[in-house]
Amino acid sequence: MTEISAGNSVASIASKFINNTNKNVFLTGKAGTGKTTFLKHIIKHTYKNAVIVAPTGIAAINAGGVTIHSLFQLPFGAFIPVRDANIEFNENIKINTPSTIFKGFQLNASKRKLLQELELLIIDEVSMLRSDLLDAIDTVLKSVRRKNNLPFGGIQVLFIGDLLQLPPVVKDDEWRYLKGYYKSAFFFDAQVLQQNKPIYIELDKIYRQADNTFISILNNLRSNQVTKQDIDILNSHYKPDFKPDVKENYIHLTTHNNKADSLNRESLQKLESKSFFFKAEITGDFNEYSYPVEENMELKKGAQIMFIKNDPTGAQRFFNGKIGIISDISDKNIEVSFSDGSKSVNIEKYEWQNIKYAINETTNEIEEKINGTYTHYPIKLAWAITVHKSQGLTFSKAIIDIGQAFAPGQVYVALSRLTSLEGLVLSSPINTNSLNIDTSITEYSNLKESDETLTNLFETESFLFFQNYVVQCFNFSTLNHALTTHIESYQKDEQKSAKQKHFYWAFELKKEVDVAKSVSDKFLNQLKQIFQSKQPDYKEQLKARVEAAKNHFSPILKQFSKTIIKQIENIKSEKKVKTYLEELSELDALFFKQLQLIHKAEAMVKTATENSEFSKDKINTTEENKERVQELSTVNIKVKRERKSRGSTRDGEPSLAKKIDTKKVSFDLYKSGKTVEEIAAERKMVTMTIEGHLAHYAGLGMVDVKQFVDAEKMKNIITVSKTLDTTLFGPIKQSLGDEYSYSEIRFAMAYYLNSKK
Repeated sequence: MTEISAGNSVASIASKFINNTNKNVFLTGKAGTGKTTFLKHIIKHTYKNAVIVAPTGIAAINAGGVTIHSLFQLPFGAFIPVRDANIEFNENIKINTPSTIFKGFQLNASKRKLLQELELLIIDEVSMLRSDLLDAIDTVLKSVRRKNNLPFGGIQVLFIGDLLQLPPVVKDDEWRYLKGYYKSAFFFDAQVLQQNKPIYIELDKIYRQADNTFISILNNLRSNQVTKQDIDILNSHYKPDFKPDVKENYIHLTTHNNKADSLNRESLQKLESKSFFFKAEITGDFNEYSYPVEENMELKKGAQIMFIKNDPTGAQRFFNGKIGIISDISDKNIEVSFSDGSKSVNIEKYEWQNIKYAINETTNEIEEKINGTYTHYPIKLAWAITVHKSQGLTFSKAIIDIGQAFAPGQVYVALSRLTSLEGLVLSSPINTNSLNIDTSITEYSNLKESDETLTNLFETESFLFFQNYVVQCFNFSTLNHALTTHIESYQKDEQKSAKQKHFYWAFELKKEVDVAKSVSDKFLNQLKQIFQSKQPDYKEQLKARVEAAKNHFSPILKQFSKTIIKQIENIKSEKKVKTYLEELSELDALFFKQLQLIHKAEAMVKTATENSEFSKDKINTTEENKERVQELSTVNIKVKRERKSRGSTRDGEPSLAKKIDTKKVSFDLYKSGKTVEEIAAERKMVTMTIEGHLAHYAGLGMVDVKQFVDAEKMKNIITVSKTLDTTLFGPIKQSLGDEYSYSEIRFAMAYYLNSKK
């Protein structure tokens, strides 16, 4: 499945719920039903500002997104959704609340703007998402977006995943605190969803399996309705002494990492051919815990490997999970042959990207920025793999060892990797105790809406969304409120504020905006009347009125922008206007955003009259954005500030006195054998300042960083910095807890930042 077509009614209606309503959606489906394809379709076609997040680094890389903790700057640990919860202190468990979560919370202006402009949050691999973490996300979004009365601050959320895949991980000590607030650790039991349950949509067309008997067994496993006949059929594939021919390309699926690693290592060592070593090419920032394949790969001719990506050329020479044998290998080439008769493939390296989301200050759109890359061959040794790591993969033949399956649903995950029963071999019989699915999942699964309910709900919700969206696009209240607030900020004497003398300029602009708002208010009433009438031709009426309104308001809004840009040009060379210029830039962005909304409204109404789905390609903003970029390229907002030259006299003449390098003084005293405390006392400085001096040299490798922070703590500090995507000490300290000092964080970060250079 490469596109969401009308033929796939379930995927199609899920897409419509995303683009034509503001309802939260849980999109699930059995293994192989196309959830990943759906995710790619939404990102490609939605007109909404969207980002993708996932619970882990590897899941985020595979989904083309970022981790939840890095986007929302969340500390690690459990979250209790009560502001003043009485928590019994336990130094081994970190507990966060809405009060403590903001204690070290530091979002830069760009990240804050991104979350404010966000319209669609996509959470992939949602089976791993904990209920308390989802409530923490809700807490942050409500605060940053200043919409405490709306779930997720008014953002639409798309949850994607199969609840029978990897479950959320909660330690027993954590659950002792959480169980008083949560029915289960699964995302659907988050408090934010109890009065706002997402629409449950399940993709039902299976692309992986075609064997009806096998499909029936898998369905029964999912629903806790396994029959004795099902067990008998599965156990008929029990072959404890099965030894496959190397050319048959069987892979072992086991429940434990050490067993899979051992099988791969031993099988590779048995090959008598020469070893070749291949090292990943890493650029920029790429967290080592997110490496999709091992950094140093040892391969031999005859090694059994599997691909972990689909063929990027589209030629379908291989797919994610296809197994082959290395038939030829050198330092510069790897050839893989297949037992199914398909043509051999010379593997090319694949580039994984570690992205960051950033707001485009010019167009108000969320964009992806490549923060780092990891380039390597998209293959792994494939004599064995754990059930957990097999998620998303497809095998035609597998030897499955699930006698020690320890998690509910693990048997289902293992079996659902296979395309048919024909390729199944069990090395241990099915343990019926491991077949049970968590009752929380089965109860939640019963909430799935019928196709008829979905259709009726969509009719109601899409009309409400259509009406509200179009009306809001022509509502100038936010614009007017921002300008009113700006006017009220002119409070100082002209002698004390460079901004104050421009009050009348702002006052005249406000008068013009008032005129435009009065016209828009009248137009809003017209729109509401058309919607309420619901005449047979109401969409045609809307189309005509909206097109006329766009033609009226567009030049007015553009002129407002030009007025602000001209003001910026006129004053940017003045002194002490940096903050004022930033305020003007923010105002200008609001006028352009209003213009964008009007264009979106026109496109939405047009698609409604055509009975087609509203998507990104229906909005023609190319020319508007190009014009915007050209206009702003002429405005270089750099404030000219007079600074006294360091080392100069009051008259401006250069001083002959040489500036002392204060860091080097501390460094020299330290090298002479003095402690931080002794240096601080001698120099009459606080110890934090001296530590800052020495951290500089620790970063350069001239001071042993291990004298100030042990290796394990340094590793943890750097890991948290990467995960949260921040170098600020506050959020790192908040996440790590009191056993880590600011001194240790300072030295670890100095070492890390210099190593990146």
